[in-house]
Amino acid sequence: MSDADALLRRQAEWQRDRQAMSWPEKIRQAEQLRASVEVFRRLRSQRSPAEPDDAPPDTP
Repeated sequence: MSDADALLRRQAEWQRDRQAMSWPEKIRQAEQLRASVEVFRRLRSQRSPAEPDDAPPDTP
């Protein structure tokens, strides 16, 4: 099986699982995702503007 086939199979499985979820569970997941995105946005805004987005991580 190619990588594309595996990716499409995982996507289809995710969609089936998502469809089977109850609305309260979907809302809970959306709220968790929103909170996570906010954390990453705050971290990104705290970075130095001189540091490029694709800069490699600091290595000792």
